Amino acid sequence: MDPSEAQYKTRQEFDNKLKSTYKKLVKMYHPDLSVSHDIVEGSNTLLAGKKRARFDEIQKAYELLKDPRKRIAYKKYDQTTWADYKPGKTSSFEAYRMANAHRRQYSYENDPKFWHAATWEDYYHMKWGRAPPTTEELEKNKWKILYKVLAVASVVVVLQIMLALERTEEFNRQTRLMNLRADADLRESYNNYDEGRSQFQRLRRFLLYRRSGLAGRDDETSKQEENEILTRYAQQKVDQFK
Repeated sequence: MDPSEAQYKTRQEFDNKLKSTYKKLVKMYHPDLSVSHDIVEGSNTLLAGKKRARFDEIQKAYELLKDPRKRIAYKKYDQTTWADYKPGKTSSFEAYRMANAHRRQYSYENDPKFWHAATWEDYYHMKWGRAPPTTEELEKNKWKILYKVLAVASVVVVLQIMLALERTEEFNRQTRLMNLRADADLRESYNNYDEGRSQFQRLRRFLLYRRSGLAGRDDETSKQEENEILTRYAQQKVDQFK
Protein backbone atom coordinates (compact mmCIF):
# COMPACT_ATOMS: atom_id res chain seq x y z
CA MET A 1 0.00 0.00 0.00
CA ASP A 2 2.02 2.90 -1.33
CA PRO A 3 1.07 6.19 0.42
CA SER A 4 2.37 8.25 -2.48
CA GLU A 5 -0.24 9.77 -4.77
CA ALA A 6 2.21 10.92 -7.43
CA GLN A 7 1.71 7.86 -9.60
CA TYR A 8 -2.07 8.43 -9.76
CA LYS A 9 -3.74 11.06 -11.92
CA THR A 10 -6.48 11.99 -9.43
CA ARG A 11 -7.16 11.56 -5.74
CA GLN A 12 -10.24 9.50 -6.62
CA GLU A 13 -8.04 7.05 -8.51
CA PHE A 14 -5.74 6.80 -5.49
CA ASP A 15 -8.69 6.26 -3.14
CA ASN A 16 -10.14 3.52 -5.37
CA LYS A 17 -6.79 1.74 -5.55
CA LEU A 18 -6.35 2.07 -1.80
CA LYS A 19 -9.79 0.63 -1.09
CA SER A 20 -9.41 -2.31 -3.49
CA THR A 21 -5.96 -3.16 -2.08
CA TYR A 22 -7.32 -2.93 1.47
CA LYS A 23 -10.21 -5.31 0.71
CA LYS A 24 -7.87 -7.82 -0.92
CA LEU A 25 -5.47 -7.81 2.06
CA VAL A 26 -8.29 -7.97 4.60
CA LYS A 27 -9.66 -11.10 2.96
CA MET A 28 -6.19 -12.60 3.04
CA TYR A 29 -5.27 -11.80 6.67
CA HIS A 30 -8.62 -11.60 8.49
CA PRO A 31 -8.49 -13.94 11.54
CA ASP A 32 -11.73 -15.69 10.58
CA LEU A 33 -11.08 -15.93 6.84
CA SER A 34 -7.36 -16.84 6.98
CA VAL A 35 -8.09 -20.04 8.92
CA SER A 36 -9.06 -21.81 5.70
CA HIS A 37 -5.79 -21.13 3.87
CA ASP A 38 -2.05 -20.86 4.53
CA ILE A 39 0.04 -17.77 3.89
CA VAL A 40 3.65 -18.47 3.00
CA GLU A 41 6.43 -15.90 3.23
CA GLY A 42 9.71 -17.18 1.87
CA SER A 43 10.00 -20.67 3.31
CA ASN A 44 7.87 -20.00 6.39
CA THR A 45 4.12 -20.37 6.88
CA LEU A 46 2.58 -17.60 8.98
CA LEU A 47 1.01 -18.69 12.26
CA ALA A 48 -2.34 -17.41 13.51
CA GLY A 49 -0.72 -14.84 15.81
CA LYS A 50 1.38 -13.44 12.98
CA LYS A 51 -1.68 -13.24 10.73
CA ARG A 52 -3.55 -11.32 13.42
CA ALA A 53 -0.65 -8.87 13.88
CA ARG A 54 -0.45 -8.32 10.13
CA PHE A 55 -4.24 -7.73 9.98
CA ASP A 56 -3.96 -5.08 12.74
CA GLU A 57 -1.16 -3.35 10.82
CA ILE A 58 -3.33 -3.27 7.69
CA GLN A 59 -6.20 -1.73 9.64
CA LYS A 60 -3.98 1.01 11.09
CA ALA A 61 -2.43 1.73 7.69
CA TYR A 62 -5.83 2.02 6.02
CA GLU A 63 -7.21 4.33 8.73
CA LEU A 64 -4.16 6.52 8.16
CA LEU A 65 -4.09 6.52 4.36
CA LYS A 66 -7.78 7.06 3.72
CA ASP A 67 -7.71 10.45 5.48
CA PRO A 68 -5.73 13.07 3.47
CA ARG A 69 -4.93 15.15 6.57
CA LYS A 70 -3.63 12.13 8.47
CA ARG A 71 -1.70 11.03 5.41
CA ILE A 72 0.07 14.40 5.11
CA ALA A 73 0.80 14.53 8.87
CA TYR A 74 2.25 11.02 8.87
CA LYS A 75 4.40 11.89 5.86
CA LYS A 76 5.83 14.83 7.82
CA TYR A 77 6.56 12.54 10.75
CA ASP A 78 8.12 9.84 8.59
CA GLN A 79 10.34 12.22 6.60
CA THR A 80 11.39 14.76 9.26
CA THR A 81 15.14 14.59 9.87
CA TRP A 82 17.90 17.04 10.70
CA ALA A 83 19.39 16.34 7.26
CA ASP A 84 16.66 18.58 5.81
CA TYR A 85 17.60 21.50 8.06
CA LYS A 86 19.06 24.44 6.16
CA PRO A 87 20.02 27.51 8.22
CA GLY A 88 18.18 30.58 7.00
CA LYS A 89 15.83 28.55 4.79
CA THR A 90 14.07 26.43 7.40
CA SER A 91 11.36 28.16 9.40
CA SER A 92 11.67 28.31 13.17
CA PHE A 93 8.61 26.09 13.52
CA GLU A 94 10.08 23.40 11.24
CA ALA A 95 13.36 23.62 13.17
CA TYR A 96 11.37 23.16 16.38
CA ARG A 97 9.60 20.16 14.89
CA MET A 98 12.93 18.63 13.80
CA ALA A 99 14.42 19.20 17.24
CA ASN A 100 11.58 17.27 18.89
CA ALA A 101 11.03 14.61 16.23
CA HIS A 102 13.27 12.08 18.00
CA ARG A 103 11.33 12.26 21.26
CA ARG A 104 9.00 9.39 21.98
CA GLN A 105 6.24 11.69 23.24
CA TYR A 106 6.09 13.35 19.81
CA SER A 107 5.91 10.16 17.75
CA TYR A 108 2.91 10.03 15.43
CA GLU A 109 1.20 7.32 17.49
CA ASN A 110 1.54 9.30 20.74
CA ASP A 111 0.83 12.81 19.45
CA PRO A 112 -0.62 13.03 15.91
CA LYS A 113 -1.81 16.60 16.53
CA PHE A 114 1.82 17.73 16.76
CA TRP A 115 2.30 16.62 13.14
CA HIS A 116 -0.97 18.14 11.96
CA ALA A 117 0.21 21.56 13.14
CA ALA A 118 1.77 23.66 10.37
CA THR A 119 2.46 26.95 12.19
CA TRP A 120 3.06 28.30 15.67
CA GLU A 121 -0.60 29.34 15.77
CA ASP A 122 -1.69 25.75 15.15
CA TYR A 123 0.66 24.51 17.86
CA TYR A 124 -0.61 27.16 20.29
CA HIS A 125 -4.21 26.15 19.60
CA MET A 126 -3.30 22.47 19.97
CA LYS A 127 -1.58 23.03 23.33
CA TRP A 128 -3.94 25.54 24.93
CA GLY A 129 -7.21 24.79 23.16
CA ARG A 130 -7.75 28.38 21.95
CA ALA A 131 -6.53 30.78 19.31
CA PRO A 132 -3.30 32.66 20.08
CA PRO A 133 -3.71 36.27 21.27
CA THR A 134 -3.61 38.97 18.63
CA THR A 135 -1.31 41.99 18.68
CA GLU A 136 -4.22 44.18 19.81
CA GLU A 137 -4.98 41.84 22.72
CA LEU A 138 -1.34 41.79 23.78
CA GLU A 139 -1.14 45.58 23.61
CA LYS A 140 -4.36 45.91 25.60
CA ASN A 141 -3.30 43.48 28.32
CA LYS A 142 0.45 44.16 28.38
CA TRP A 143 0.32 45.72 31.87
CA LYS A 144 -1.67 42.80 33.25
CA ILE A 145 0.83 40.41 31.70
CA LEU A 146 3.73 42.43 33.14
CA TYR A 147 2.18 42.41 36.63
CA LYS A 148 1.64 38.67 36.46
CA VAL A 149 5.21 38.07 35.30
CA LEU A 150 6.53 40.27 38.12
CA ALA A 151 4.31 38.51 40.64
CA VAL A 152 5.56 35.09 39.54
CA ALA A 153 9.16 36.34 39.56
CA SER A 154 8.68 37.75 43.08
CA VAL A 155 7.31 34.45 44.34
CA VAL A 156 10.25 32.59 42.78
CA VAL A 157 12.77 35.00 44.35
CA VAL A 158 11.13 34.74 47.78
CA LEU A 159 11.12 30.93 47.58
CA GLN A 160 14.80 30.94 46.59
CA ILE A 161 15.67 33.23 49.51
CA MET A 162 13.69 31.02 51.93
CA LEU A 163 15.44 27.95 50.57
CA ALA A 164 18.86 29.62 50.96
CA LEU A 165 18.05 30.61 54.57
CA GLU A 166 16.87 27.10 55.33
CA ARG A 167 20.08 25.62 53.91
CA THR A 168 22.16 28.11 55.91
CA GLU A 169 20.31 27.21 59.11
CA GLU A 170 20.81 23.51 58.43
CA PHE A 171 24.54 24.09 57.82
CA ASN A 172 24.83 26.00 61.12
CA ARG A 173 22.94 23.25 62.95
CA GLN A 174 25.23 20.56 61.56
CA THR A 175 28.27 22.67 62.52
CA ARG A 176 27.00 23.03 66.10
CA LEU A 177 26.38 19.29 66.33
CA MET A 178 29.89 18.58 65.05
CA ASN A 179 31.37 20.94 67.64
CA LEU A 180 29.36 19.32 70.43
CA ARG A 181 30.54 15.86 69.38
CA ALA A 182 34.14 17.10 69.28
CA ASP A 183 33.82 18.60 72.80
CA ALA A 184 32.30 15.37 74.11
CA ASP A 185 35.11 13.29 72.59
CA LEU A 186 37.71 15.65 74.07
CA ARG A 187 36.18 15.41 77.56
CA GLU A 188 36.06 11.63 77.31
CA SER A 189 39.70 11.53 76.27
CA TYR A 190 40.64 13.67 79.29
CA ASN A 191 38.73 11.22 81.54
CA ASN A 192 40.36 8.22 79.80
CA TYR A 193 36.87 7.12 78.67
CA ASP A 194 35.88 6.32 82.30
CA GLU A 195 38.62 3.70 82.65
CA GLY A 196 40.70 5.58 85.19
CA ARG A 197 43.08 8.48 84.88
CA SER A 198 46.28 6.99 86.28
CA GLN A 199 49.22 6.42 83.98
CA PHE A 200 48.90 2.66 84.30
CA GLN A 201 45.18 2.73 83.48
CA ARG A 202 45.86 4.90 80.45
CA LEU A 203 48.52 2.48 79.31
CA ARG A 204 46.16 -0.47 79.76
CA ARG A 205 43.43 1.23 77.72
CA PHE A 206 45.97 2.10 75.03
CA LEU A 207 47.05 -1.54 74.76
CA LEU A 208 43.42 -2.73 74.68
CA TYR A 209 42.46 -0.34 71.89
CA ARG A 210 45.68 -1.13 70.06
CA ARG A 211 44.89 -4.84 70.12
CA SER A 212 41.37 -4.30 68.73
CA GLY A 213 42.81 -2.10 65.97
CA LEU A 214 45.36 -4.71 64.97
CA ALA A 215 42.82 -7.46 64.33
CA GLY A 216 44.15 -9.94 61.81
CA ARG A 217 47.82 -9.61 62.78
CA ASP A 218 49.84 -12.41 64.36
CA ASP A 219 48.85 -12.68 68.07
CA GLU A 220 52.33 -13.72 69.13
CA THR A 221 53.88 -10.64 67.52
CA SER A 222 51.27 -8.39 69.15
CA LYS A 223 51.84 -9.95 72.57
CA GLN A 224 55.59 -9.58 72.19
CA GLU A 225 55.25 -5.87 71.36
CA GLU A 226 52.91 -5.35 74.32
CA ASN A 227 55.34 -7.11 76.65
CA GLU A 228 58.10 -4.81 75.45
CA ILE A 229 55.94 -1.74 76.12
CA LEU A 230 55.03 -3.00 79.62
CA THR A 231 58.68 -3.83 80.35
CA ARG A 232 59.79 -0.31 79.43
CA TYR A 233 56.99 1.13 81.55
CA ALA A 234 58.00 -1.00 84.54
CA GLN A 235 61.64 -0.10 84.05
CA GLN A 236 60.77 3.60 84.11
CA LYS A 237 58.93 3.14 87.40
CA VAL A 238 61.84 1.27 88.93
CA ASP A 239 64.25 3.98 87.80
CA GLN A 240 62.11 6.58 89.56
CA PHE A 241 62.67 4.89 92.92
CA LYS A 242 66.45 4.58 92.54
